[in-house]
Amino acid sequence: MKIKGNILFKEEQQFRGWFWWIVILVVTGSIITMVLATLREKEKVGEAWLAVAIAILIELVLLSLMYVVRQETIITTEGVFYRWLPIQRSYWFVSRAEIEKAALRKGPALGYGLRRMPGYGTVHKTGPGKGFQFVLKSGKKIFLGTDKEQPFQQAIDKLMSVTG
Repeated sequence: MKIKGNILFKEEQQFRGWFWWIVILVVTGSIITMVLATLREKEKVGEAWLAVAIAILIELVLLSLMYVVRQETIITTEGVFYRWLPIQRSYWFVSRAEIEKAALRKGPALGYGLRRMPGYGTVHKTGPGKGFQFVLKSGKKIFLGTDKEQPFQQAIDKLMSVTG
C-alpha cells in the first residue's frame, strides 16, 4: 500500500537501546560461563569449541538484526501507516474512519517486536517505554511504540480533527 495524504508524523525506531545491550551481554555471559565449565572436562573440549562457534553465530545474527530491523510509523491526513523494515515491503493501514480512540499508554513490559498481548491487542515496539493504543470501531486494538510521544500525539490530534 502506498502512502496517501499529507504526512503529519514519521518515525523509524530500531532495537538499539541500552535494554538490548543488557540482553545481549547477559546471554553472552551465560554462554561463556557454560563453555568455561565445559572446558574443565578435558574429554569435552571439542564440544566446548563447537558451543562457542554456535554462540558466536547466534550473537552475530542478533546483532545484525538489531541494526537492520526497524519499525516505521507514518501518520497522514488519511490515517496511520506502519510496517517492519526490511521484512515488510507494504504498510499496514488504519484509516481515520476506523479509529474509535487513540491514547498514550505505557507499553507492555516484555512485548517487543510484533506480537499479540492481552489488553493491548497487536503490539509493535522496539523497546521499553510508551506508545499509542488505538482502539478501532471493530473492537480490534493496535499498540504502536514511539520514542517521540509529543509529536506523535500532535499528529494524532490533527488526524482525528480532519473532516472528510
